Amino acid sequence: MNAIEAYQEAIESGRIPASKRLRAVYSHLVRNMEHPDGRYIYRAERARRAVDFIETFCTIPKMPGSPPFRLELWQKALIEAVFGFVDKETGYRQYRELFLFVGRKNAKSLLGAGIALYLLTADGEDGPELYTAATDRHQSKIVWDYARMMVAHNATLRKYLRPKVNLIENRANFGKFEPLSKLSGNLDGLNVSGLFIDELHAIQDRNMYDVLVGGTYARRQPLTVVMSTGGFVKQDSIFDTKYQEYCNIIKGYKDGSYIDETTLPILYELDSKAEIADEKNWYKANPNLGVSKSLDQLRSAYNRATLDEKTMRDMLVKQFNFRENAKESFFELDDVRNTDTFDLKDFSGQYFFGGVDLSETTDLTCATALFAVGGVLYVKQMYWIPQHTLEEHIERDKVPYDKWMAGGYLRTCPGNIIDQHVVVEWFTELQAEYGVYAYKIGYDAYNAQYLTKELEATFGQALCEKVNQSFKGLSSQMYESRAYFKRRRINYDYNPVFLWCLMNTEAVTDTQGNVKPYKNRNTRKRIDGYSSFLDAFCVWLNYKDDI
Repeated sequence: MNAIEAYQEAIESGRIPASKRLRAVYSHLVRNMEHPDGRYIYRAERARRAVDFIETFCTIPKMPGSPPFRLELWQKALIEAVFGFVDKETGYRQYRELFLFVGRKNAKSLLGAGIALYLLTADGEDGPELYTAATDRHQSKIVWDYARMMVAHNATLRKYLRPKVNLIENRANFGKFEPLSKLSGNLDGLNVSGLFIDELHAIQDRNMYDVLVGGTYARRQPLTVVMSTGGFVKQDSIFDTKYQEYCNIIKGYKDGSYIDETTLPILYELDSKAEIADEKNWYKANPNLGVSKSLDQLRSAYNRATLDEKTMRDMLVKQFNFRENAKESFFELDDVRNTDTFDLKDFSGQYFFGGVDLSETTDLTCATALFAVGGVLYVKQMYWIPQHTLEEHIERDKVPYDKWMAGGYLRTCPGNIIDQHVVVEWFTELQAEYGVYAYKIGYDAYNAQYLTKELEATFGQALCEKVNQSFKGLSSQMYESRAYFKRRRINYDYNPVFLWCLMNTEAVTDTQGNVKPYKNRNTRKRIDGYSSFLDAFCVWLNYKDDI
């Protein structure tokens, strides 16, 4: 029995806790090994050669005495899968990309260094070019530095490899191993045979990934190794894009919805947050727990994290590979994502509560109409942005304002400033087209004196209600709004702009534990949609029993 079979058997028997996705991957590998169908077959000698190389020549540099690197079963199974499956016609490797998603301190960088040295010396490639890349040079040098220390501790490797300041050269085959910086503009022209991308979740420059992977296309059997711990969800990030791609590959093993037999996704993660309460499930995200990662230290850290929501959020991401929203995000994606829709025509004759969040004349402005019907809050919104700054905002904020405009969620104002009159026009439009009427409109007094005058002149002097923007004025309302979202009692017509604003909403806390939205007016993370909704929600709470 090889390591892949042994690992799969241990997973299926329950002796090794594993996520559903990891179980699916190893079941797929064993099935392909036992019943090869088509282009690829398993060569045990190729798999053993890679394992033997790492265990013979590689060490663990930062342990006393730099002992030999003895691979754990999960590591052996991974190495055998990457190097054992080959094209039966050419003999070239089947897998061109490996994704290793694992919690911190599970020796992923050490494993990456062992793979790199094998590619540099024993893979049979002429003039191999290996590179590590990350969000900065310091991060990109971690795998490279482990490889450098492994060379220093092995006499055989020193015969062939010459470490320099930022380079390891192979004098026998003219190969090289080099760490790169985050800048992608100077990476064109590389002839990449081995690429190691470390901490994918932290990489902001999507172009770097595309350019480097594009540099592998001239090679016969290139290998891209993508390694990452968990990361916080970011708008349009390369990590979220690739993670979803890897999940689709695994899903395709069963239903054939997406087929990619050249990428190997190895995902160590929990299946649900509820599993974190049972220590045995911690191994799902930490296969080296008890080896390179201390169970006692993780247990202590977990106990401390139960006392603080922010600490627990960080632990879920970094130690257990959950994908969470921004570190200080007030909402969780699963709680606020609601695909329900509604037709405003069905609310004819109803009163609504309004809310307005005004921009600093050049940014995003939002107006909200909130209808309370049958125990559910129905939210209709409109957003505005200056026409002359639309392209600038698309580039700066990295969101599709143009597509949102085409979908009817966003409008532009002529020129380069927001005319507050458009907000009044929109409320008037709702009344004229749908027969709905404003009962109260909540507003932030900041920069709103002209708007409130026009609203009151149009709809009546008692219409506008100033909403206290202090901690005490918003804290309980924010928590109550979150409870409404969790209970699916807020239907926002699946407005993508509002969902984006919810995901951007961060909470700042005072010394008494009260919260309010964190408004950084210079950031590209707009929260205007939630601020507008919150003003409407506040006046609804105050007057809901009056109608």
